[in-house]
Amino acid sequence: MDKIKILITGPVNGSIQDLHQKLSALQKSKAGPFEMCFCVGPFFGSPDKEQETKSLLEEKSIVMPLPVYFCDVGVLPKAIKLPSFEICSVDDDAEISIENADEDNQTEQSDSLSKGIIQVAENLYHLHGISTSQDSQSADICNIPSTSDRKNYLTVAFIPPNSRLGTIDTAKLESKTNHPSYVGCDLLLTSDWGQGMASITSSCLTNAERTKLGLKLASDTDGTNTGNEIGSYDIAEIASQCRPRYHIAPSLSQPDPSKDGAATSFFIQSLPYINPPSAMASGVMKNYHTSRFLGLCPVVDAATQKENGKAKKFIHALGVQPLWSMDRETATTVPENTAVAPSPYTDETYDKDNFQSNGKVNTVNMNIGLSEAQTRRILNEDSGSQDYRWNIRNKKRSLEESQNDAALDPSNCSLFLHGLHNDVTGGVTLSRDNLLKAFEGRGCVQVRFPSKTGAPSYCFLDFASHDQAKTCLELSGGQEMVMGIPLTLKWSSGGRRMGGNVPPPPPAGHVGVYNGSQSMKRARLTENEAADSSSLFVHLATIEDDGNNTFDFIAKLAQDKLEDAINADGGEERVTAETEPALKVSCRQLKGKQNCGFLDFASHAAASMALATLTGSTDGGTLQYEGENKDITDMLDKLGEVQLWWAKNKETTDEDGDSNGLQLRSRHFPPDARTDCWFCLASPTCEKHLIVSISDHCYITMPKGPVNEHHALIVPVNHSAKEDGNMRSIIGAFVDPTAGAVSDLELSKNKLRKFANEELDCDLFVFERAIPTRGGYHAHVNCIPIKKGLGKEIMKTMLSQAATTNGGSGFELRELQNPDISVSSILHNAEDELTGYFYVEVPFGNDGEIKRYLYTALDQGNDARKHVPLQFGREVLAAVLGDDTLAHWKGCVKDAETETKLTETFRQAFSKYE
Repeated sequence: MDKIKILITGPVNGSIQDLHQKLSALQKSKAGPFEMCFCVGPFFGSPDKEQETKSLLEEKSIVMPLPVYFCDVGVLPKAIKLPSFEICSVDDDAEISIENADEDNQTEQSDSLSKGIIQVAENLYHLHGISTSQDSQSADICNIPSTSDRKNYLTVAFIPPNSRLGTIDTAKLESKTNHPSYVGCDLLLTSDWGQGMASITSSCLTNAERTKLGLKLASDTDGTNTGNEIGSYDIAEIASQCRPRYHIAPSLSQPDPSKDGAATSFFIQSLPYINPPSAMASGVMKNYHTSRFLGLCPVVDAATQKENGKAKKFIHALGVQPLWSMDRETATTVPENTAVAPSPYTDETYDKDNFQSNGKVNTVNMNIGLSEAQTRRILNEDSGSQDYRWNIRNKKRSLEESQNDAALDPSNCSLFLHGLHNDVTGGVTLSRDNLLKAFEGRGCVQVRFPSKTGAPSYCFLDFASHDQAKTCLELSGGQEMVMGIPLTLKWSSGGRRMGGNVPPPPPAGHVGVYNGSQSMKRARLTENEAADSSSLFVHLATIEDDGNNTFDFIAKLAQDKLEDAINADGGEERVTAETEPALKVSCRQLKGKQNCGFLDFASHAAASMALATLTGSTDGGTLQYEGENKDITDMLDKLGEVQLWWAKNKETTDEDGDSNGLQLRSRHFPPDARTDCWFCLASPTCEKHLIVSISDHCYITMPKGPVNEHHALIVPVNHSAKEDGNMRSIIGAFVDPTAGAVSDLELSKNKLRKFANEELDCDLFVFERAIPTRGGYHAHVNCIPIKKGLGKEIMKTMLSQAATTNGGSGFELRELQNPDISVSSILHNAEDELTGYFYVEVPFGNDGEIKRYLYTALDQGNDARKHVPLQFGREVLAAVLGDDTLAHWKGCVKDAETETKLTETFRQAFSKYE
């Protein structure tokens, strides 16, 4: 199949005439003609470009010389509307059209216009997607045909601005990418970068590209990773799922010293990067085609483009052979002498919660040390696929209701400004002073930033009155361009209720909520000095009751402030500490002093945010409450002065928790006296009184030290380490080469699952740690009945502990999403360096659904066996059940008589399933 010649451009921003002239010239050039053009970033915008928009859409005096496709509408003049979404009707796929059945009478365009694409003018198409709302767009993947050959087409994925992974807006795209037959797309169009592309740990951008964008180089970093905060992790995750040949987005802007700090941007072309196998392929597909990221500048006139040169170009030409027409070998072949970078969209390149550098794990927050993407995955599973806060099906309605309430509240004088993460200077361009200057003409009196490390993605604009805030929002239409950086505006549902009293401007350099007091006297530790701490010291002037209730009250107040902060944008269902462990605050009273105590937070960042909100400074001070809650006000009046300061890092001991962050008491067991296997049938010391059932190639037995009275092991008969036909060690039950061994294992596992469900009304938790130890390895699969519904909690705890074990280095558990691919086939197709694995099946939901996870240990010159603790599966279960004695089998050993009785009872109950 021939290549399709296309053009791609950066944000048009209403410069339609400039775009038309450029496209017309290229169509007549030696490089042309081209088949189609794709534009990323806002297509319409700039009030001074209103006439050009009218000429295109209403007067139709401007006609593009080739089909032009865009996704991001931008800002339309108020009097102009795009064609209704209803034009893109959702038809029944089974319906056969009998209208205009004569093929010759059908227009070429009606045949080729895909669902979700709206024609807004001649040769101009809006990639709208099929949405359930009149005003909303949705992400999708469409086939767009070539104009010269209707049978040839490009597969194009597009994401509307501000789309979130796991919502109804991205459901259509995700369902397509999760299909086993999906191999990737030709183009991905987004309005944002994916988080990780500009990370210091990413090698996709060369040093020259990083220098142009004002990013730090890996060689001169001071330990901070400011590049991580550039871009959206939603886009990064979607880009990983889509696996595009080319990912296209607007280039980042930064101040240009040669132009008095005016914003400028540069054309960016990343190195080709690897697309790792998807969870659907699960190791069977060992490699995919490479992808490339392109960042394009805004469209400008010909004279400006000539002055800017190629370094700042806004249009780029490509000759793309459709991916669907290429065989696998051709698609995945990398030309010689071509540098290929690892995927930038991994948990290693995403932002992570602050993790203690002293190697001790903070057990208060199970999600510490995870990237935000990992945390969201855990929370998604914890809350259920239909209810979690990134998958709210009535999200649009909730947002509208929240905005309507905020707009009608006469005391609300604040607007929520989002998009600051597009400023690659980390706040130099979009500083407090520059933002205040941009909005003070409309009545803005102060700019408030969230109290967090790094460059925030949003801030709040406070106005002297509700009407001034309302007028500012109406004039902007919800979109604003400040120093060349696109931003979005909406009401702040948690807006600052000023009541007519406007505080004075904050001092220079102040970040966080400012209450007018400049008394920030240092006492005890500063935030920098307490960088490894997640605890605050509390001093009370007076005590209510016995003191415990007072500290509980202060902890609850701090926790409420954290909840208010994370729900500040009002766009989603309220998040609380009950569903989000990162918001949890606990208290403890200082021994011997009733008026002194501590607040313990899930992370340093959470403590810093609470401190800034309650005292006006991230270094601490006197608690100053501003609110309408009379109960809180009365309580604080009784207490008098309440002071909050940073406390030294709370030390943890072996008695507080183990190396995996599980709160288990330290237990010491003597080494095994025996060196042979408990379950080798040929061994004279085989514990045969524990055997429950025997089949041809494996048998079911109770373990030494069971978790409960129906805890079973499935043990292959030939279960000790040996070599397969490839001279590779056999180190697990699921890779046993004996004919019929794996099928026997699966049959036994299904019997135990059925037994647990029907006889015990339980689910079955299954795992195998197939990694050799110093004493060798004997394959066995743990099958433990658990209370129904407990699987979600096990999954959340397991993923969290897997990421934080070994002092934070952790190990990665990949979900195997395709049930048609067995774990045995995945392991047999794994790399030759495979030295072991950890496999787990977790029950999920009430319909028998099972989620499978796999970690594969590879021989990379280090001791990969240390990546999974020896008792990991039991430790997870012990943490969930709150019983530390279950964490090690030696803590559960029974005497021989009890073992015999338990086995006999188990054997009789299980006999009906033989």
